[in-house]
Amino acid sequence: MYNLSDFLRRDTSDQASLTEALAWASMKYYVENDPPVSDFEFDMEFKQLQRLEQESGIVLPNSPTQRVGSDIQGGFEKHRHIIPMQSIENVYSDGELQEWLASTSRQLRDAFPSDEISFTYEPKYDGLSISLIYTDGVLTDAVTRGNQLEGESVLANVRTIRNVPLSLVSLADAPALPHIFEVRGEVLMPQSSFDRLNAEKAANGEKPFANKRNAASGSLKQLDPKVTARRGLIVNAYAAYSTDEEWQRTQMPSQEATLALLDRLGFSHYAESAAFSDVEALANAIDRFNEIRTSHQLPYDCDGVVVKVNLRRHQEFLGLNTTFPNWCKARKFPQEAQSTLIRGVTFQVGMTGHVTPVAELDPTAISGSIVSRATLNNESYIRQLGLTIGSYVFVQKAGEVIPQVTGLDDARNAAEAVETSAITFPTTCPCCGTALERKGEYWICPNHHCREQAIQRLEYWCGKDCANIKGLGPEVLADLYDRLDVASVNDLYRVFVADAKSFEGDIFHASYADFLQEKLGDGYAEKKIAQMLDGVQQSVQTLTLDRIIGGLGIDGVGKITGKLLAEHFGSLDAFRHATLDELLLIDGIGEIMAKNILEADLSDYSCLWDGTLAINTTYQAAEKLGSSLDGLTIIFTGTSYRFKRDEIKDFFIGHGAKYVGSVSGKVNYVVTGDAPGQNKLDKARQLGVEVIAERDFYAKFGL
Repeated sequence: MYNLSDFLRRDTSDQASLTEALAWASMKYYVENDPPVSDFEFDMEFKQLQRLEQESGIVLPNSPTQRVGSDIQGGFEKHRHIIPMQSIENVYSDGELQEWLASTSRQLRDAFPSDEISFTYEPKYDGLSISLIYTDGVLTDAVTRGNQLEGESVLANVRTIRNVPLSLVSLADAPALPHIFEVRGEVLMPQSSFDRLNAEKAANGEKPFANKRNAASGSLKQLDPKVTARRGLIVNAYAAYSTDEEWQRTQMPSQEATLALLDRLGFSHYAESAAFSDVEALANAIDRFNEIRTSHQLPYDCDGVVVKVNLRRHQEFLGLNTTFPNWCKARKFPQEAQSTLIRGVTFQVGMTGHVTPVAELDPTAISGSIVSRATLNNESYIRQLGLTIGSYVFVQKAGEVIPQVTGLDDARNAAEAVETSAITFPTTCPCCGTALERKGEYWICPNHHCREQAIQRLEYWCGKDCANIKGLGPEVLADLYDRLDVASVNDLYRVFVADAKSFEGDIFHASYADFLQEKLGDGYAEKKIAQMLDGVQQSVQTLTLDRIIGGLGIDGVGKITGKLLAEHFGSLDAFRHATLDELLLIDGIGEIMAKNILEADLSDYSCLWDGTLAINTTYQAAEKLGSSLDGLTIIFTGTSYRFKRDEIKDFFIGHGAKYVGSVSGKVNYVVTGDAPGQNKLDKARQLGVEVIAERDFYAKFGL
């Protein structure tokens, strides 16, 4: 299973490694509310991935550049959005924002020479986006953003939020509403509600929420609306739409007018809603807002502002790309950091032997939780920041959750005359005592049978992306290692498959389960043993080649790359005998990853191919739907009227096409849905690639 250790070892110059890392980071942010890096670092690496994809002319499966992250977690009915609910592109400096404002103003002045060009700003709320659907003025649905095309319907829970109007039909000073009226807003947890909720959790001996965004998300997605009702959530509105375009054009001609209408309808929003035609005045207003934010006068979390083109017809002219609207930008503010002392450093051994330093800190409160440990990445990171034991350092939360040391607090270190000592990497493995070896920026334990490495490899193999064996977590696997000598995948299947089949009973044990129960001791009841046996034995039938390759513990090779290799080689035997030249021919496999594959010690996995287990080690390609598109290279941009975003690629490939993510001279057709990406269209025209509407394309090829 891909984890934080794998993420920290990502190679940002390798497309496959970076794709897998950012796909995992997106899942951690949107689904688990547990981002591994700051928004800034993610965005910088996201742009690096876009550059790599443009250079290679391919987009790997699950690339986050082709989709918006999803907050869909299951447990609620999924509803499609009337209008895609896109995210907003971030900028991190005043210079970037000013450049966008100037460029956008030029475009609009050229297109609308007689119009006044103006912009608005609003808080960039740090909560959970929601779409409120009113039918004939009555609230009939509430849908989370999800994957931008569909989200989860949480209407029953939203009805319990006290500042959400349930009906809009009796307001005298508001215009008659259209049949369908959509309001978009952010579900937030105010500071007072957050403090009360965490106090209750502490009193009950439960783990408190790390921050208000996590608390809001967890509270909104309760299966029992009564729990949501007690959490004290609010919704702040920031946009409105209607399928009646004429009504929308006359009643909400601008963002300023939209917020004024929402105010009359009883929706909460940030009080400042003026439009600015003077860019300098806008910048001054944003600076004043940041002063309010940093002085903690806002009752909710906010990490920036959203700057929008004011007039709706200007927004429509600028349009959308496949991921972000072109008419707005989010100016993210720097995160606040806290100063604390490094008391010591411990060293952890990962699955592939990488030794990672972890700072032991004086506990300090950051973003609503107590932080006492922070990963220091590697020796180079420590040297660049000048970190020492006994020094005061600034710590902030990457993405508001993961603690990150950002540098020395020089003023405090000088004022308190601290005594420090160097952070010295061990020369031997802290787990097994083997002499460490240097590999690039990392120290590695070369002992493949190191206990900590073995347990983590087993945990990775048993994870949901590989064998998917439930109940075999790190504590259980440690017991299996210590009490049953299960130190490898070979040992796992020997103990739970081969030995189980050959066991004929003895005078001490009536069954093999009894034997295991005695060996493992307390905490392993009959039901637990049966679950372990069933799980390991069933995995023999469910393993597929892509999962096998992704689960071999090869440095940099996980779920996504495993599928890439399975599709290319077609069998485990062919993969095992691959050469360097063969690997380097695969789009997305760089020299570093190819060498990792060739140098990997796979002896612990020999049961997968030596005939011990009846595992299917050939790749089963997706069913071919037809051959109408054989030999064609196709890219799709925009929103399909016919397919969900994750279905489009499979449809084209199923009919024989090569599907890519960026435009090059090798592309035969750029197929466009609603709101296609302007950059792709411009590049297609520049290269002379044929652009064709989705419906026309299907008609042309009889699809």
